[in-house]
Amino acid sequence: MDFTTPTGTVKPLPSFMTEAGVEEIIPNPILTAQVQSLKPTPEPPKPDQPQLEFGDLDSAPGLVEYSEHAAKGAGYLIRLATELEVQGQWERSLLAWERVIDSCHPSTVERTTAEDSIARIRPTLTHWNIDPEGDVPILIQLGTSRRVSGNLKEAAQKVAEFIRRDADYTLLVTPRITTSRGKKAPANAPIAVYFSGTGKAEKNQSGLQSTTPQDDQTESYRRGLLSSVYQIVRQGIGNSGGIVPPRPASQPDQPEVNFQRQVTRLHWKTFAESLLRPPAARGQN
Repeated sequence: MDFTTPTGTVKPLPSFMTEAGVEEIIPNPILTAQVQSLKPTPEPPKPDQPQLEFGDLDSAPGLVEYSEHAAKGAGYLIRLATELEVQGQWERSLLAWERVIDSCHPSTVERTTAEDSIARIRPTLTHWNIDPEGDVPILIQLGTSRRVSGNLKEAAQKVAEFIRRDADYTLLVTPRITTSRGKKAPANAPIAVYFSGTGKAEKNQSGLQSTTPQDDQTESYRRGLLSSVYQIVRQGIGNSGGIVPPRPASQPDQPEVNFQRQVTRLHWKTFAESLLRPPAARGQN
């Protein structure tokens, strides 16, 4: 018994009986790994990107604008085109997007991005050439032994007008049909297609393609002629050098789409200028 503590005094309980025990927390390795995986992974440092060169934004650009940056690659031109859009420089942005197509070798994704951007921007702008005096005149020549019907004439005119629009009204395209029809000429005789200059430059001719529509319908003629024209333009640009030619046609049933997505205004300019030079001078570029 405790005789030292006065009677009636209550002694406090020992501390080990009143203090709550602290449980040892053992980390859960599975939960720890999950938490670690949620933490953002730091991005690797980006390599130094060349500074964008916009040119003189206060002056009117030419169709060859930004060609000097082709060696920097499609990525650079895409950055340039995008920034020009942000600045509201729509005409210059369109030119930079076109350089992705005609001046370098983009990846499939880069090419599709450029094609979509061109299709989005170009309809919103005025024609490049608003002065008819500045048109470059060329002839689209058709030769056949079949009967020259009204539908063939209509199709040839439609193709000429399409080329003019696709070239942004920089070309004046006139169709010319020559026939050597004989009594035994088949109704589905092939139609030879080629381009030439006009006047003294008419002897300057492009390569030749042919089409053989199986009926006398305007639409059949139009599709066949446009497909032939695409091949001629692609070959002519490839022979001229200094610019990347359009890719092979991918839309045989909609040949106009091949032009709208693959042929730039600089392509047309290069092709037309090749018809204004003597044949001996074409291989000197």
